[in-house]
Amino acid sequence: MAYEISSRVLVVGLGSSGVAAARLAAADGSEVWATDLRSEAELATELAALGGDIRTFLGGHPDSSLDGVGLVITSPGVPADAPLLVSARQRGIAVNTEIEFAWLHRPQADLVAVTGSNGKSTVTELTARMLVEAGRSTVAGGNLGTPASQLVLDGGWESWVLEISSFQAELLTAMAPRVAVFLNLSQDHLERHPGLDSYFAAKQRLFAFQTDADTAVLNADDPMVAATRTAARTRTFSIFGPADASLDGDQLVLDGEQIVRSSEVRLSGIHNLANALAASLAAAVLGATPAAMAATLNTFDGLEHRHRTVHAEDGVRWVDDSKATNVGATLAALRGYPDRSLHLILGGQAKGQDFEVLAEEVRRAVTRLYVIGEDGPAIAEILAGSAPIEDCGNLAEAVQRARSRAASGEWVLLAPACASFDQFSNYGERGDRFADLARQEVAPCP
Repeated sequence: MAYEISSRVLVVGLGSSGVAAARLAAADGSEVWATDLRSEAELATELAALGGDIRTFLGGHPDSSLDGVGLVITSPGVPADAPLLVSARQRGIAVNTEIEFAWLHRPQADLVAVTGSNGKSTVTELTARMLVEAGRSTVAGGNLGTPASQLVLDGGWESWVLEISSFQAELLTAMAPRVAVFLNLSQDHLERHPGLDSYFAAKQRLFAFQTDADTAVLNADDPMVAATRTAARTRTFSIFGPADASLDGDQLVLDGEQIVRSSEVRLSGIHNLANALAASLAAAVLGATPAAMAATLNTFDGLEHRHRTVHAEDGVRWVDDSKATNVGATLAALRGYPDRSLHLILGGQAKGQDFEVLAEEVRRAVTRLYVIGEDGPAIAEILAGSAPIEDCGNLAEAVQRARSRAASGEWVLLAPACASFDQFSNYGERGDRFADLARQEVAPCP
């Protein structure tokens, strides 16, 4: 599908991806308009980054911003049913997501697109590093880090690995990844999607335009994911049974060939073994060798706020998994720990999720649960009886109480299963605060 330059483009939402899309459209020679709900004062940094002669509509999304527009580019934070997008469709104006707008500039480049409820960022980074290790010029971005449009502007690469959220996938109209990866599916973003089926449908959109020349990498351990409809060749991974990439005893195996021993994978947790298998399958399609995979898995110790040990003292290890913003991510984290070994910090904004699904693993792995944030009391009520629970209100209090109770050989895990916006600007700030609190020296009792 060739990209046809529009004489006037409207960018909806001026976050980092919107700014990058506006700059890319301007580089194409289009006249660029932009709209955002925030005010000029709130957007000072973004407006400075835009540069050029771009007309803006701030503090709202007026219908007049669509006048004479040939293409609307929407940011992932803008709901698909936003009135302005509905109005654009009624006028017959094409609507593209930022991620697809970028892809239309480089449709022939090999694209690995990674989606799922949990593990997307880790698999995106692992896959890119495996390809680089194999000698292929590769960049990573999308929902993780650098927006896709900025990667196009930067240039200098032959293949790209993009993390794709449900918000980015649901409006795709043409994007066909050479490799599309679906890691897992659990409750998330139910404040935006009407239900799990709607969320699943949004994720599946990533596979809608693949052909039999492409590859779909699917999790054989997740029945909904494994049933994904696609015209692409299917490759599966599993940590519990046979698959194209699997865990065989203590060996990670791809097409019958050993990649690495599980003990040699630098990332911790059984969920990260699944991530390693998924990344290996995806990278293999673009020519990565088992040696390149092993070298990456032996050295990559994870991304910030994704199940990383941030402190160890007196035999207690403190683990920051602040990126676990849904129950599926927290459930995956809990499964990697021995019985009755965890002090778990949980809570924030629950996003309409069902926390009852955590009860069994909390009962097995958690010795004490500390709830925080806006929905902490409600979560405590749901999980009552699964473990001793303390309602701490805030993170500092939870860390203080966990420090006083954790014994040598135990872990203190921040895996909140919730959004952070009730008390922090984002999950990164929450994780940084946890690490700072964990490392604070505590004066001895007099």
